[in-house]
Order: sequence, then C-alpha cells, then structure tokens
Amino acid sequence: MDIDGITLHDLHIEDLQDPLHPSSYEEHGLYRLFILLLPEKLKRRPLVRSYGFIITDTTVYCYDQEHQGLIVFPGGMYGIHQMLDEKIDPIMDDVEKVTDKIAALEEGLYKKVSFVFMEKWHDLKKELSRSELLLRKAVDTLERFIIKTKGTKHFPLNEFNDLHEHLERTLRSVAAASIQLDNLYYYYNLRSSDRLNRSIYVLTVISVIFLPLNLVVGFFGMNTGGLPFQKHPAGTAYAFVTMIFFAVILAAAILLKLKKE
Repeated sequence: MDIDGITLHDLHIEDLQDPLHPSSYEEHGLYRLFILLLPEKLKRRPLVRSYGFIITDTTVYCYDQEHQGLIVFPGGMYGIHQMLDEKIDPIMDDVEKVTDKIAALEEGLYKKVSFVFMEKWHDLKKELSRSELLLRKAVDTLERFIIKTKGTKHFPLNEFNDLHEHLERTLRSVAAASIQLDNLYYYYNLRSSDRLNRSIYVLTVISVIFLPLNLVVGFFGMNTGGLPFQKHPAGTAYAFVTMIFFAVILAAAILLKLKKE
C-alpha cells in the first residue's frame, strides 16, 4: 500500500486492519503509525475499538475499518484531536454510571438488603479491570505520541495535552472505582466470616450444654443395678431435676464468661 509515494510496511498494514490492535506508536521512515485502542462502552463485555492513523509530513490518514482503507483525515492533527475527544467523553460518562452502580451496591450491603452480591460485584469488576488495562496503555501511548510530535509544525500541543489529561482522569476514576470494589469485597468477606464465627460459636455453646445432659441420660439409661433413684417412687423426677440443674449451672457459667469478655 502506497500513500504520497511512501510504501507502508506490511506489518503496519496488518496492525491497521486489526480492529482490536493494542494502542501503539511507531516511527518508520517518512511516516508515523499511531493506534489508540479505547473502550467504547463499559458493560459486562466492554466494547472496544482501535483507531489507526498514518501521519506524514504533509497529510494525516485515518484507517476506515468499514471500507478497509486509508482516507485523508480532514483537519489533520486537529481532526485527530476532535475525533478522540468525541470518543473519550462517553467513556467518562460511563465511568460515572459504573460509580453510581458501586454506590448502590455499597448501600445495599450496609443496609443488609437481600441480593446476590457476588454476581453484581463480579460483573462490575470485570467491566473495570479490562477497561483499566486498555486506558492505561492508551494513556502511555498518547503521552509518547505527544512527546514525539510536539516539535512538529502545526501540532496543537495544548489540545492534545488537554486530551491526555481527560484520558488520564478517566483512568484515575476507573482505578478508584476498582479499589472501592475491592474494599467492598473485603467488607463482604469480613461480614460473612463474622456470621460464620457466630454460628459456630452458638453451635459450640449448645453442644457444651447438651453434652453433659446426654451423659446423664446415658448414665441413667444403663441396664445395670444400683443406679441412683432406681427404686425411688419419684426417681424419674429426681433424675429430671438433676439434668435441669446441670443445664442451669452450665448456662450460668457460659453467660458469666460472656459477660467478662
């Protein structure tokens, strides 16, 4: 493929044709290759798309994925800025929506509302993790592009610095939302562990109370002679009172220990 008498490298052509090519910037002879991979929509399966440009000393070309070819990009560098700016703004709006979802998830967790926490947490985490990786790579690539191109003629440095700042701010928001999700997960696990410990503790207390009672019942249930109260008319009542006495003593001892703690 030739443009302005310049032959593009075959690997660069393949990079442009790949709709999911990672963000990259390369200088090759008389032209520069600039590709930016951005998430178009944050959802369970984030939609992503790469935007490829070939930049010469006189012309800026944009690769049209639909028609599989390079087209002269109107506006040159200003056109690249305007296009990328229009793509980054919706991402910032989506991050705000995801942040609202996390806030609702957190509120429901604190209020102990019945819902499937882990399913919602996993969906949000998956959204943010992939988007964070894409944005981090895009921020680094755009920064490198600005550093390498700022000395050229008619390069809108302020506009691209502003674009880089927007993209960096979006990345920080995504990273902060991801950290907030991790904190929620930690709190959820902590609360689940506390519930489990309480349940185990209650079962332990019940076992401690009923274990001696089972021992007393087993003792009086033996088929041997000479058992206490065996021939007494009120032997069953005495045995029952003995069991209750043991239960009360054990319950009092446990309550006293809990009070001291």
